[in-house]
Amino acid sequence: MKRNMVISGLMLVWLSLSLCVASAWAEADGEAGKKQASETSGKDSGQNAVVLILDASGSMWGQINGKAKTVIAREVLNELIDSLAADLRVGLSAYGHRREKDCQDIEMLIPVGPPDPAAMKTKIAAIKPKGKTPLSDAVKQAATALNYSKQRATVVLVSDGLETCNADPCALAAELARTGMDFKVHVIGFDISKEDQGRLRCLADKTGGLFLPAGDAQSLRSALSHTMAKVQEPPPPVVADPGTASLKGPETVAAGSVFEVTWEGPDSRGDFIAIARQGSKDTEYLEYAYTIRGNPARIVSPGEPGPHELRYVHAHSGKVIGRAAIAVTPVQAAVQPPATVPAAGIFQVSWQGPSYEIDYISIAEPSAPAGIHDNYVYTQNGNPAKLTAPATPGTYEVRYIMGHGTRILARNSITVEAASAAVKAPESVSTAAKFQVEWQGPNNVGDYISVAIPSDPPTIYDNYTYTSNGNPAGLTAPTAPGTYEVRYVMGKDNTQLAKATLTVAAVSAEVKPPKSVPAGSSLQVPWQGPDNAGDHLAIAAPDDPPDAYDNYTYTSNGNPAGLTAPAAPGTYEVRYIMGKDNSQLVKATLTVTAVSAEVKPPAAVNANARFQVKWQGPDYEGDYLTVVTPDAPADGYDNYTYTSNGNPAELTAPAVPGTYEVRYIIGRGNHQLAKATLTVK
Repeated sequence: MKRNMVISGLMLVWLSLSLCVASAWAEADGEAGKKQASETSGKDSGQNAVVLILDASGSMWGQINGKAKTVIAREVLNELIDSLAADLRVGLSAYGHRREKDCQDIEMLIPVGPPDPAAMKTKIAAIKPKGKTPLSDAVKQAATALNYSKQRATVVLVSDGLETCNADPCALAAELARTGMDFKVHVIGFDISKEDQGRLRCLADKTGGLFLPAGDAQSLRSALSHTMAKVQEPPPPVVADPGTASLKGPETVAAGSVFEVTWEGPDSRGDFIAIARQGSKDTEYLEYAYTIRGNPARIVSPGEPGPHELRYVHAHSGKVIGRAAIAVTPVQAAVQPPATVPAAGIFQVSWQGPSYEIDYISIAEPSAPAGIHDNYVYTQNGNPAKLTAPATPGTYEVRYIMGHGTRILARNSITVEAASAAVKAPESVSTAAKFQVEWQGPNNVGDYISVAIPSDPPTIYDNYTYTSNGNPAGLTAPTAPGTYEVRYVMGKDNTQLAKATLTVAAVSAEVKPPKSVPAGSSLQVPWQGPDNAGDHLAIAAPDDPPDAYDNYTYTSNGNPAGLTAPAAPGTYEVRYIMGKDNSQLVKATLTVTAVSAEVKPPAAVNANARFQVKWQGPDYEGDYLTVVTPDAPADGYDNYTYTSNGNPAELTAPAVPGTYEVRYIIGRGNHQLAKATLTVK
């Protein structure tokens, strides 16, 4: 049995579209911008092409209103697929659907071609979330598949979290916008925090796309509908001769802050307002905002203080047609973690800093780039911040990260010490028996004690219990005899800290039913066995599997066990079944013999008249007499009375004249034992 560990990740739905209509390219950058201008001037090229990239990361099993996000996404996507235009060229891609912890698990399930809704739905239905979220590589592969550098392309992303594969999707989006002919990413933040939305939306901001939040199925449906309508709108016009532009912004801004710039200019297709280092080339800039987004433009100031310049960039020509000076002033930050923490332990970090909306405190390897970390917490969540140490011992850094621009403002070293643990289990236990394990260990969130085959990795086990459930820990032995291990495993990354050998010994059992019993009768079965929780005795046909039966009773109900013979005569087995996995320990043959019955109604009665029926039969609990049409099934009736109500039995004739049958039915299985004809006049 494999333990499903929920992996924080992204729910991606990429709709990469190269449209038959022109749209604004993301960024003009020197010669690349001029090349775009020459290739797109006076004409629109490209054919509709759609690549759907579906998320199958572990976080997609998270629920909204009692329904898994993966199910919600599947239903909404199926609706979207049905509405795809016939002239689109469509492909289907997915990631995280085949392997855990594999950032290369990205697969094109259906190559780009004419729409095939049935095939796409079949592929989507088969996807089972299990892996990580290679956000950046998925975007890059989608863009490459669409030949984004030579034709217009749009990506629509629905995400339930952030990148988990050591990459910077914001930097990637800027690069794709710079090198693409006309590339956009529209982003829908699906059931994610406000802070995560802020960090995710840079994919849209860097490429001139939309960002829309969605918290449930209906809002996801609306966001996708709005986005699809947006990407198919006619693009703004190109102004070939822009003239000059003017900019008015603050004289100074704090590093990493959001500020506004009022502008006057042509607002041509793809134009943007940028901030750059003073004296840098016109083709070099740090942050930017598209004029199509409105006036004033909202820009994030760079993280490096010093003299800078605001620029109005005419995308068609790549020229700067307006400038204004601006100074970026420094901001101070500091982090103070403890000197040492145990592996996977929770610790507190005191911090100082601007605490912008998406600033965060992280812990990372010293050589890791600013955006790469083991885990993080937003400064908006309070001071001191709570972090979880990595599971691997070593030297790390605690950092204050400016969320806009992902810049390290402060850092401090921290040592993660190895955690120790011990488990003390019985030397031997019987199969399926409950046993207790004394343990020592860090008892971090998610830590657990498991029993497993020695050759299995820590993530594979027979059963487990969390250390938070108490000490000693209660486990259940496997049902197969053999040598096993009891393990202490850290929940953070399934690192095994300790183990102890456990021998699981076979158990025996015995059942002693009567050799034969009448059909439908009660019987007592003496038994011997382990009497573990869920163990039961069952009556079944010889060819039935262990989890199939006619009826059963738990061993905990007493010895001998009370069972009821099947209603149909024949050869059966009485079995001792272990409740843990329905494995069969022992069986014994039971012959069920036929029982007889007789009913003697009047030859004829009037419609709706009450009449009496003499009968003979086993009179088991639930047995009854009924009056029915001859073609009625055994469990059909017009009316009935239980045999326990007396002999003779009283019935009421049907209201419609005709030929009927009075029947004796064994109540337990609606098995017919006898019948006699009754004429209703």
